[in-house]
Amino acid sequence: MNKLFRLVTPLLGLVFLIFLFISLRTMISDPLMLSNQKATLDKKSSQYAFFLPASDNAFFSRLKAGAMEAARDMDCAVIFHTLTPESLSFEMASYSGANGIAVFSYEKNQRMVESLAKILKKGMPVVQIENEVVSSPNTVLIGTNSYDSGKSIAKIAMSSGKGDLQIALIYSDKNPALKADANLVEIGLKSTLGDKLAQLYTRTTTFNPIDAEGVIYELLRKVPDIDIIALTDSNDTLVTIQAIIDLNLVGQVQIIGFGDEESIRQYIEKGVVLGSIVRNPVEIGYRAVAALKEMNTNGNTSAFVDTGINIIVNTTNSR
Repeated sequence: MNKLFRLVTPLLGLVFLIFLFISLRTMISDPLMLSNQKATLDKKSSQYAFFLPASDNAFFSRLKAGAMEAARDMDCAVIFHTLTPESLSFEMASYSGANGIAVFSYEKNQRMVESLAKILKKGMPVVQIENEVVSSPNTVLIGTNSYDSGKSIAKIAMSSGKGDLQIALIYSDKNPALKADANLVEIGLKSTLGDKLAQLYTRTTTFNPIDAEGVIYELLRKVPDIDIIALTDSNDTLVTIQAIIDLNLVGQVQIIGFGDEESIRQYIEKGVVLGSIVRNPVEIGYRAVAALKEMNTNGNTSAFVDTGINIIVNTTNSR
């Protein structure tokens, strides 16, 4: 009897382990058990991939916030990728399975053009943010109107109350859209100022964060009668402010900035900066998702979505 008991006990243990294994396997393989995580993705009607430069610039942080707000409102998902010259992620974007792509590219190079061509060939809708690299029926450009940007610079310049203005307009590689559309910017500026503009000088800064300093020093050495320096990048604005302060030219040389960083706003209120033109990154991000959603749903959308320009001036001195 004891011998029989000794044989039955391990046998029962083995049977228990077998049933336990089968039960666990059934639970793991059961679609109902796996569906929770999958349902999280399936609940989203579409997924969009954003490719943005590696930057801690407030512009891109707010753009992402706008895109995420749109994703919540429109029942879709957005995922953000870093776009760098060495990155392979954008070259592989056409195989990502995303329902659409949004991209902010600093430059139009062969690698970027070829990658966009692959994406478009797959039939994926593409939103180009601020800077248009390729033109296609399946793409939409979202951003600011360069002509209106020029007009906005001119309106701030007019608030100085001066005539016969000598203005230096500083383009930047960090803002490729305005640099590429320089003609439109200058037409908007000149048409608004009219005979109040005596001379317009143009210069360009690189990606170097302190390049503006050298550009400003050289400009003022060659053209000491400059009345206004207008910038097209927020970092260049801050560097220029410091250069004008260091040169003891506050009030003599006025600055039209770019961006609405808190430090720029403070310099406007102090009278160091005449005013600043501001893009709406939250609106840009929101409208990018909306455009991709519309192209998925209807097959088309507007070729260009203008998200507008705002102007910040000193509220105590504005006219």
